[in-house]
Amino acid sequence: MTRLIFKNLIALIILIGTCFFAHAQEILPELKPQAVVDDTVVTLGDIFADLDKKQDLVIANAPDPGTKIQISARHILKVTRAHNVRWRNSAGVMNVIVTRMSEVVSYADLKPQLIAELKNLYQSDQNMDIRFYNRGGKIDLPTGFDAQDLTVKNISLDRNSDKFSALIGAPTGQGTETLHTINGRTVRTTSIPTLARTIRSGDIIQPSDISWISIPEGQVGRNMIRNSDKLIGMTPRSQIKQGSPIRLSEVNRPVLVERGSLVKINFNTDKISLSTLGKAMEKGGMGDVIQVKNNTSQKIVSAIVLGPNLVQVHADVSSLVLLNP
Repeated sequence: MTRLIFKNLIALIILIGTCFFAHAQEILPELKPQAVVDDTVVTLGDIFADLDKKQDLVIANAPDPGTKIQISARHILKVTRAHNVRWRNSAGVMNVIVTRMSEVVSYADLKPQLIAELKNLYQSDQNMDIRFYNRGGKIDLPTGFDAQDLTVKNISLDRNSDKFSALIGAPTGQGTETLHTINGRTVRTTSIPTLARTIRSGDIIQPSDISWISIPEGQVGRNMIRNSDKLIGMTPRSQIKQGSPIRLSEVNRPVLVERGSLVKINFNTDKISLSTLGKAMEKGGMGDVIQVKNNTSQKIVSAIVLGPNLVQVHADVSSLVLLNP
């Protein structure tokens, strides 16, 4: 009898020990030092790892999009105790840093809307650009929203200084808006032709090589090319980089006739068409007037460059006399 009681006591002790060991080995959810949320509230599931219950229990309101808040471990303990949620804090976290995800809209993304509003105030369709005082300015929106969801609530303009101030409404995702003030000034611009690719000296600029950029009117010098006709068919004196404003002095006509080269000299009128060979006394490009020497008569005449090693003398009697021996 005594032996049976002893055996039962040993079994009970083992059972109690096993239960205690199992309890000690229970995996508890771990408090995170940081969390990122994409909602208007922060839940237990956001701030705990391996949480298997009460994941949707709200612990705090989320920060505004793109911002952070701190939630103290003491506050978390108070809430979890009230809902019988056990957890551990192995890292000794004092405050959980919670960041709200956002869609970032830069001030530059708002240029089309603001320029349209400012043109109405100017009562002009003149080209313009905007210079923001806060060059890196941005607005953080809840995920799922973009620049098209922003509205210009009010905009004022000082025409004397070209300064403006705009009030922008941004959705919060909860049916309300936050207001942002954007300040800057307008700049009148003009479009000028430039190169769509880097072109080296000797390459001929084609229509497909032309692109257009807008620059402030005050930066357009008298020597700057404003018409694409001044570029097409020309060649850079030295390499011109893509997108750079181009001055007249940076390009010239491609050399079609080299000095000292053999050229064909044409003389054409309604009744007469003559040609002979000569020597170019100077180099020239398309449309240039250069001096050429008739190989037969050794006389020098003025001629217009029409193509590679091809020139034409002025169609008058004096030129005809010079052309013939």
